[in-house]
Amino acid sequence: MRVVAAANWRRLKLGWSQFALTRNADPLAASAWLGQPEALLELVAGFWDQRRPGVGRADLTQVAEVPIFPGSLAQFTSRWIPIAQATDFQTVVVRRQPHEDPFLLITAKGPVLPCRHASVVLYSSATLLENGGARSGDFDWEVVAITAGPWEKEPMMPLTMARNFLSRPGGTKATYSAEQLAESIYHWAGFVQARPA
Repeated sequence: MRVVAAANWRRLKLGWSQFALTRNADPLAASAWLGQPEALLELVAGFWDQRRPGVGRADLTQVAEVPIFPGSLAQFTSRWIPIAQATDFQTVVVRRQPHEDPFLLITAKGPVLPCRHASVVLYSSATLLENGGARSGDFDWEVVAITAGPWEKEPMMPLTMARNFLSRPGGTKATYSAEQLAESIYHWAGFVQARPA
């Protein structure tokens, strides 16, 4: 467990979800934190006052997205290639977790865009229990996802939005607008994930 001072108004218990730890070590993950897990929690605590509601959320009670400012990006990595510069496309069937539905992941070779922005998505302890979920420890908030890449406001992946909206296995109920979904589809149609070395 990690207890940190955050927001200058209380002591906050932050931790990694087992899901995020496993995904962060997966070579097929689109974004990752390369440093020690504890160091990421320190960063999150330092930027906690800058948090905003997660996509599809009205307030900060369920999902918080904590932006990491540019001077602290050295340990983040992303693997996005513009499709116009990608070659040697390959498709594999993957599952994020054993109980989740499989999906197709397209990877390619090409020049990876630099990581200029990052944010950390955390779920509250109550939100983690929705849709048959589980907590990974006695934390107030757990890291569930890392987004890192060239975009300041990276759209959520369309499949992630669908999984959440429909409360499919691995998703947490959230509502999105048609515009948010359309923006996500249009954005991600232009990029492909780099294949691990």
